[in-house]
Amino acid sequence: PVTARALHDLKLSKTDLGFLIMSALSVNDIIGWLIFTVILGFFTQSALHIANAAFIVAATIGFTVLCLTLGRTFSNLVISKMNERQMPQPGTSLTFICLLGLLCGAVTQKIGVHALFGFFIAGIMAGEAKALSERTRQIISQMVYAIFVPLFFASIGLKIDFLSHFDLFLVILISVIGIAGRFIGAWLGVYLTEQSRENQLSIAIAHTPGGAMEIVVGILALEYKLITETVFIAIVVSAIFSCLTLGPWLSHSIRRRKKVGMLEYISTRFIIPDLKTDSRNKAIYKLCEIVAEQEEIPDAEMLYSAILKREDEMGTAIEEGIALPHLRSPLIKRPVVAVGRAPSGIEWNSPDGKPTRIIFLIMTPQNDEGAQIQILAYIARAMADPHVRSGIIKAHDAQEIFRLLRDIFNSQHVAKGGGNSL
Repeated sequence: PVTARALHDLKLSKTDLGFLIMSALSVNDIIGWLIFTVILGFFTQSALHIANAAFIVAATIGFTVLCLTLGRTFSNLVISKMNERQMPQPGTSLTFICLLGLLCGAVTQKIGVHALFGFFIAGIMAGEAKALSERTRQIISQMVYAIFVPLFFASIGLKIDFLSHFDLFLVILISVIGIAGRFIGAWLGVYLTEQSRENQLSIAIAHTPGGAMEIVVGILALEYKLITETVFIAIVVSAIFSCLTLGPWLSHSIRRRKKVGMLEYISTRFIIPDLKTDSRNKAIYKLCEIVAEQEEIPDAEMLYSAILKREDEMGTAIEEGIALPHLRSPLIKRPVVAVGRAPSGIEWNSPDGKPTRIIFLIMTPQNDEGAQIQILAYIARAMADPHVRSGIIKAHDAQEIFRLLRDIFNSQHVAKGGGNSL
């Protein structure tokens, strides 16, 4: 959750890099929970024999595999049926997710591992349901952070006297070991891949927060007398410290990338002032058609299929009527940005539920993710200004839209120290 928020604030959550980081962290958490709950099961069994230990390991792994395969399909099917019957949202989805969590928690408790592991797996099952709208996800997320997270930390503070059990040396030791261990582990893992050196650093940094998982694991270990209160306090402070350092550290790694200028990749030829469609897919296809007219660009059908597949995996609509469909491909030689305007709005499954009116189609070379990240950041910063959005909606033609974008992107480029590119 901490890394997801940092990626969102840095305008990276919709990029391929953000997608990769969150996927890696999800797998990391699954493995971490699996190992911890199995070990916890060993410690909490009064008389643990080899047969019992084998059962706990096999049942936990089997349950996890079942949930992440058939369970994901089941969750998506149930939520789809609720949508088809137009049941009130997000209430019905929230009720279903809570019941799913209770069921999975009961199963894992029966196996002999902690119920929290079942809740965690249920969250992944529900989160993978494509039928769950972005608006519903946002509401559930806001409710969790507004109610349950404060209660969680308040309950910890009421149970333990942090001042009397605070050990500065232990806090520093656990913080250094935790942050360095996660950073080095992630860096070694990504070093063995084909990711660029710039991405290697950003991915490794994104893995450093201990976050909620570290604190919850600490609580369970404390409840079962596996650690002392002094160690637990050091774990909590270490987790909070690692979360606080993530934002500035990750932001620094992004700023170190080679600067690009938006004005190099956008022109009036790639602007459609009136898309005249209320379909997401048709809007994407129309933008692919005008991009495909450029030399050394694949045909529109090939672009459309690739972008639609990426869009279905992770939607690119952001708040305030903006969508940022994008693609990285070895067939693209240099970045291209196309702009489409749909005055009447298009349903795009946006987090705030608003129809999409401005679409930026972004295509970059496969080996140039830095360009994609910076282009998305330029656009996200520009579209955060309501006057810019209003100006694009009210513009009379493609020329006026281009002039507006030229002015805002040029001012951003100068502000970032890139000089005047016009």
